[in-house]
Amino acid sequence: MAKSIAVAGKGGTGKSTLAALLVRRLCDQGRGPVLAVDADPDANLGRLLGLPAKHSIGELREDLLREVRELPAGLSKPSYVEAGLHQIIDEAQGFDLMTMGRGEGAGCYCYLNSLIRQFTDQLAPSYAWIVIDNEAGLEHLSRRTTRNVDILLILVTDNPLSLDSARRIRAITEDLDNRIERRCLVTNMLRPERAERIGADLQELVSSGLEILCDLSYEEGLDAIVMEGKPLTQVDGSPLLHCLDKIITETGGQHGTA
Repeated sequence: MAKSIAVAGKGGTGKSTLAALLVRRLCDQGRGPVLAVDADPDANLGRLLGLPAKHSIGELREDLLREVRELPAGLSKPSYVEAGLHQIIDEAQGFDLMTMGRGEGAGCYCYLNSLIRQFTDQLAPSYAWIVIDNEAGLEHLSRRTTRNVDILLILVTDNPLSLDSARRIRAITEDLDNRIERRCLVTNMLRPERAERIGADLQELVSSGLEILCDLSYEEGLDAIVMEGKPLTQVDGSPLLHCLDKIITETGGQHGTA
């Protein structure tokens, strides 16, 4: 069974960067194949991985709603959706990318979401790991269009707004019927002079059921790569490796099979 990591947090906390780093680290360690799921409407994960998405599930939903009355004879809606989902998966060395795309419009998507969920459940056994880059609202988890997760990483910075977002994510995940095995905080780019100020907020979150897993320290070289729009091609030698390895070990054991 694939081990799954979901990353969430307020925009600007670095969640897409962390998701990309985890995918790269898993590939570098030979733990693939990895399915990278970009569930953030901004869809930055593919760019960070050097694999820009060509299509999205959101586009597929809209296409089906437009074309449902003109499907060729003998082609059912489930067959059309499954064929389309296979086509939107972009392949790379060691990992595949599936992009969820923009949120739903005015049409009825309940049936389509059910088909998508069935497809992703069937797809999961083909991978050793699944890494999901979520939006803060966790739409795809709450709508059950992505599978259960072993660990949810909630990124927070010293920005009070990121802590407010973490509280909302905690509240949302309490209503997901135990679909998330563990919920962990990952602090990112905390400045020493502000660490004490947010200490009480972090303790409050811990008291509410979250656990602090690790801290991602600021890395100038990584920040420059992201700001220049370059892909994160490798992470060897990064000071962040200890945090990435801890996340991977805590999720799937030393060898990713526990």
